[in-house]
Amino acid sequence: MEKITNQVVANALRQSEDELLAKSNVVGVGIGEKIRGGFSQGRLCLKIYVQKKLSAKKLAKKELIPQEIARIETDVEEVGKIVAQVVRPRSPQGNSGRFRPAPGGVSLGHYQITAGTLGCLVKDKKSGKVFILSNNHVLANSNKAKKGDPILQPGPYDGGKKPKDIIGYLENWIEIGFGKEVNLIDAALARPKNAGDVKPEIMLIGSPQGVAKAKLGMPIQKSGRTTGYTTGKIKDISATVKVNYDNQVALFRNQIIATNMSQGGDSGSLVLDMKQRAVGLLFAGSEQITILNPIASVLDLLDIELYAG
Repeated sequence: MEKITNQVVANALRQSEDELLAKSNVVGVGIGEKIRGGFSQGRLCLKIYVQKKLSAKKLAKKELIPQEIARIETDVEEVGKIVAQVVRPRSPQGNSGRFRPAPGGVSLGHYQITAGTLGCLVKDKKSGKVFILSNNHVLANSNKAKKGDPILQPGPYDGGKKPKDIIGYLENWIEIGFGKEVNLIDAALARPKNAGDVKPEIMLIGSPQGVAKAKLGMPIQKSGRTTGYTTGKIKDISATVKVNYDNQVALFRNQIIATNMSQGGDSGSLVLDMKQRAVGLLFAGSEQITILNPIASVLDLLDIELYAG
């Protein structure tokens, strides 16, 4: 009998991913631990994330999830609707004030959005210049912005206004592809208006101490605009998910899924392990889960490195 390793499950996932994601109720697929009665069974399985769990009687035959795929157990988990987490009406206030110098974890946003979170400071590998890291949908208004646009701290929803609250200007971003195009990250950079307006520390955490690779069960922490300092645990490191951006949906592959540790407005938060090593960039979630881009992908695609001062 073939040993159930991560690679064996990953092969099964690759073979079945498109078919599973085509089912109307499925919002993501990945690899995690089999859960039964709320407890881990200590073995890997194919995770199928659905917006709402429905009984077999309410589903058409083509919508049913098989109990096994390529001899690998499946586990269906209800996670709700996954959305990009900018501020929405009635969001708690959290770290929504004006800060100078501004640390990571506080309100920030393109002048035409509501608000997200300032993640951390990074350094361009070629020029050595220091930039603010957050999400595309926080700094670049989900592809709608142009280079040089003003970035406000706090974000507009929290009272940020031009020109007094301009903390920087949009510098670079990775385009988000909508529809069937596959994305790896939702990330962008802003050039600080003045070097003294920002600092490398993350509120209630401190400066990042390098990078760590996500592992199942790893405890993690973040500081964000809406929910402030929260902790969580990694549930999946190989997920493909459908993320809603207002009236558009984007597909992201090789994402990290954590327990719920965020709300709308926390997008852009840097997520770290308990040794303050960066693990991921928070960009989406639901009432049940939080989703991160692996930090290695963010650093690689933007050709940057963490800046700790």
